[in-house]
Amino acid sequence: MFAGGTAQAEQSDFLSFGLAGGSVIAPSTELESSPALGDADFDSGYSFKASLGILLAQKIQLEAEYLYTFNDISAIINPPTVTELVASDRVTHSLMLNATYRVEVPPHGDTFWMRRGYYVYFGGGVGVSRQDYTVETLTSESDSSLAWQLMVGFEKMHTSPSLFTAFPSPFLQYRFLSITEGNFGAFKTDVPLHLIEFGFRFYGGLGS
Repeated sequence: MFAGGTAQAEQSDFLSFGLAGGSVIAPSTELESSPALGDADFDSGYSFKASLGILLAQKIQLEAEYLYTFNDISAIINPPTVTELVASDRVTHSLMLNATYRVEVPPHGDTFWMRRGYYVYFGGGVGVSRQDYTVETLTSESDSSLAWQLMVGFEKMHTSPSLFTAFPSPFLQYRFLSITEGNFGAFKTDVPLHLIEFGFRFYGGLGS
């Protein structure tokens, strides 16, 4: 009833639904203002994503996704002093359109592995992100700006004639997300993020 890869699947186009969570590493970013505020340092945070997409010929995947990230601000380094913050954070809400290309590993036809359905994929996406800063010692606001990302992942794919009977397909993914400069009243800044995510997709057939 279920297929685990290109060699076994009777259908090649699938609807997909995915959920994932992960860890977010946020490099220091400059808070641009006059006079200069310095750099904001961040603790490691977490992320959540939900996506809906279509997989064509089990090679090209198009997805629309919602991504949430959270990071505490550990300090604002404003030479020569360091301002410790008690309750400050940065939250982002992103809507992205992604395109990825996947390759079965080992290549189709390899007889060494009897089990199929292992894929590596890579791609990117563009979208819009809203950033919310909470900084006790500053007056800040929310702002939305353009975002782009690059990603690479590994997935054990299971497909099914119906999305509601599909086995979950686990995946592990790295992505770099860049949110262009936003204006937050007291300062301007951009957002680079590194995310490691683990999650599941479900693939249901769209017909032969």
